[in-house]
Amino acid sequence: MAAIATASLSTSAVVVRLSVAFRSRSRQTVATSSSFARHSISPISRTYHPATKPSDCLPTGELQLQRSSFCTGLGTYHSRSLKPIAAAAGHASAFGSQGREGKEAKEGFWKGGQGEAGGGGEAEEAWEEMGDSVPAARVRLRQELYAPIEPHRSGTLAVSGVHTVYWEESGNPKGQPVIFLHGGPGGGTAPANRRFFDPAFFRIVLMDQRGAGRSTPHACLEENTTWDLVGDIETLRKHLGVDKWLVFGGSWGSTLSLVYAATHPDRVAGLILRGIFLLRRKEVEWFYQKGADSIFPDAFDKYREFIPKDEQHDLVAAYHKRLMNDSEPDQQVAAARHWTEWEMATSYLLPNEDSLKRGEDDKFALAFARIESHYFVNKGFLPSDSFLLDSVPKFKHIPAVIVQGRYDVVCPIVSAWELHKAWPEAEFKVVPDAGHSANERGIGEQLVAAMESFKLKLSR
Repeated sequence: MAAIATASLSTSAVVVRLSVAFRSRSRQTVATSSSFARHSISPISRTYHPATKPSDCLPTGELQLQRSSFCTGLGTYHSRSLKPIAAAAGHASAFGSQGREGKEAKEGFWKGGQGEAGGGGEAEEAWEEMGDSVPAARVRLRQELYAPIEPHRSGTLAVSGVHTVYWEESGNPKGQPVIFLHGGPGGGTAPANRRFFDPAFFRIVLMDQRGAGRSTPHACLEENTTWDLVGDIETLRKHLGVDKWLVFGGSWGSTLSLVYAATHPDRVAGLILRGIFLLRRKEVEWFYQKGADSIFPDAFDKYREFIPKDEQHDLVAAYHKRLMNDSEPDQQVAAARHWTEWEMATSYLLPNEDSLKRGEDDKFALAFARIESHYFVNKGFLPSDSFLLDSVPKFKHIPAVIVQGRYDVVCPIVSAWELHKAWPEAEFKVVPDAGHSANERGIGEQLVAAMESFKLKLSR
């Protein structure tokens, strides 16, 4: 390994640095500068050697050097061997739709009703550029979701005298740890959340936050604040014996990821954020009171008209009152369904039936609506409206990728843009034909590519 890592120019050992190229006829991902090249992260050592010709690696033969051809993979590249000396699961299908995993992702998850965004034409491609002092080669990053997997370990963890949280692990038990922080708050995790990560490389950790998903008590608001959740992440990290991990979160998950990074920056190896929500008053009012109603007036009418007219001046407070009223369970459930159906109706650029059906699940809706309204009437339990933007200096050194749908109605792009301006070191990707959901094709592709890029950096 040491010999390969220090190979001379004649053997064409190559290091990786970030760039992105695009071949889209109808979409273009906007990318800004990245901090990856300037930051050192403890590597997981993997080495790959070249194939005899570019087409051994890429179906389109796009990976080329003037001196030799290199097979895509993890870590350092070398030109003397004629075949790869190691392979990770899914490697054969990691670029394009070769193999079972790529085929399932393209023909399953992205197909009919599963978040296929408009636009047509070819999807944009994400690339890594290899080499500064040798002729440059480009490595196309995988963008397809990985095949469904099951957890190999799961459990519950008592985090207070009231709450027990569910957690699970899948992927490589000795791999790079990454924790997935779900949205809401109150949304819970789902099996599909595991598919953004290469299971051969990542130790994938999912946790249902207090009151959500399989955590107990269900929909409980006692001892349930942002700071309690930050403490739970730390408790779980210690329980699993993790030193530092990547933190992956979207929507409310992006909020919680940023608060955690500001509080425990020494425990965060990198941030992957989607659908930025800074939990400011203007963001809550935009979606729940005045703003998003101009784009989805039909869905908003159903949400608003559930509340009597004399209370419609503050819809969040009116819903919160009903969601807290345990003495009238029928009204409580009805309020939960109206609240949840409003958000599910607006999460995609194009209508999505599976999303709409979630609002019809009373158990899910009750936790989702109760916990969300509890957090929003309490301003996220943050000390100020600008807390997250003010906290950027605490985590701006951490490598990060921000993925944002251009037409996100739930968490409008202005919040991501303001975070980007305060934090230019983070890579910023705008998906031009997507809304809010991570399950939309363009957003999902960029999230997978972001994880693949981290994988390359961590493998050096």
